[in-house]
Amino acid sequence: MMLIPFKTRTMKNRFNVVKLILDVVREGGESLKNGDVLIISGKFIAMSEGRTVRLGSVTPSDEAKRIAKILDMEESLAELVLQESDEVYSGVPGFALAIKDGIIGPNAGIDRSNVFPGYAILYPKEPFKKAEEIMSELRGSTGAKVGVVISDSRLMPTRRGTTGVAIGVAGVLPVKDERGREDLFGNKLRYTQRAIADDLCSAAQLLMGEADESVPIVLARYAPQGNEPSPWIITDTHVSKESVAVKPEECIYMRGLTHKPEGLHPR
Repeated sequence: MMLIPFKTRTMKNRFNVVKLILDVVREGGESLKNGDVLIISGKFIAMSEGRTVRLGSVTPSDEAKRIAKILDMEESLAELVLQESDEVYSGVPGFALAIKDGIIGPNAGIDRSNVFPGYAILYPKEPFKKAEEIMSELRGSTGAKVGVVISDSRLMPTRRGTTGVAIGVAGVLPVKDERGREDLFGNKLRYTQRAIADDLCSAAQLLMGEADESVPIVLARYAPQGNEPSPWIITDTHVSKESVAVKPEECIYMRGLTHKPEGLHPR
């Protein structure tokens, strides 16, 4: 497996993300090939869509003021969280724990890093649709059957630091179902499904970084030494949010934290 990073200049206004991808790939001495997957920063996509908001221009609602007081947040940020999230669950000082596009995280993915001072940057609008548009244009321009994954960073429960998560996918199967397969000892797997798109994001995150690396695009390419199959599957099948997300009541963490079985006491 190869990971090829592509640096770009700092972008401050809307731009054509497909043209920029094609330009930086060519300038990097590469060309897209069948089976390649492009992992693209969600913040980079959001910037191309003009999804930045000056916090001083946001008028907070009464509900935002109430949440801001409870969670010790800026009222304008609380208002953006209400506007962007599918549901606000809870929070800690400075952060609202919210679900956005099937992902639970702080402040519905709204970030104040890698954006102009005094501004916030939101998630891309309809990231799965955007990934499909980018994939279709890249395939049409190059003739290569590629996949596209839009990535963001996330915090894992009880873990320190960020890792990668896919917020939009097209052209590559995001989850590999291992249920029914046997492990090394002949036991049949009952629950295991591999989050391939998230794994690709975590791998790319090593090169993208979180600060001033200026690497919003990473190309993943599988180049086996023998006849080993690729760890991901390129597809023409439409990929939706439901392909990667589970409902809160189906999530082991959410169920475990909100529905304590009778008689079970922490030890």
